[in-house]
Amino acid sequence: MNKSKGIKRKKLRWVRLLVVVPLLCGLMAPGLGQQSQKIRIDVNALIHETQKMSQKANEMTLVWWIPEDFWRVSSAQDPMITEAQTEELIKVLRPYTLIVVVNGKMGPLGGITYRPEAAIRARIQIKDSEGTHYRPLSKDKVGADTRNLLSIMKPIFVNMPGLMGQNAHFFLFPARNKKGRKIADAKKSGAFSIKLGENEFRWRLPLGSLLPPKICLKCKENCSGAWNFCPWCGTRLPK
Repeated sequence: MNKSKGIKRKKLRWVRLLVVVPLLCGLMAPGLGQQSQKIRIDVNALIHETQKMSQKANEMTLVWWIPEDFWRVSSAQDPMITEAQTEELIKVLRPYTLIVVVNGKMGPLGGITYRPEAAIRARIQIKDSEGTHYRPLSKDKVGADTRNLLSIMKPIFVNMPGLMGQNAHFFLFPARNKKGRKIADAKKSGAFSIKLGENEFRWRLPLGSLLPPKICLKCKENCSGAWNFCPWCGTRLPK
């Protein structure tokens, strides 16, 4: 009985953290979509960097990589959520790379026919910086706590208009390659991509939104923390 109550309390904490996500995306409270006071990260910039859209005609595809840093930003919006509670959620997701996908074909009058989860699963894979490909993990390869978390997450995320309701699908991939290195580390140099059929969505890392900005020593322009050279004068930026 006590174990059951403990599980219920854990789920309620996860729900509290997850409901902050629509706020971050500026769908319910515009003032919250700006900057996290705890870690001083531009939330809009982080969302922009982690989401990719297809540019092909007659197609609607959104691919959203959700790194663990995203949850820290989410929790920073609610003073009632402790760092320990946030880390508890992150610990459940840490063995995996979480990708959310909406994929459909657009008709001549703008109507979208969305692909079901099974059709997307058959076409999606991750490619790491060494060119190794990874397929999404089957349910039996995913921990029970993680499956429970996704079951909580799904109805919250589908209420976000930008994710097109029930047509947003969650896929888990390994977090590390065979050498034990992270496939996608938001704060370290590298690259990875998501392949969906013939489309490829690529991320260069680290994410600039998670790093302090750099100032060019020559022209004094503000530059992304992820850049090595100033795009205006070509000067190497300080590390």
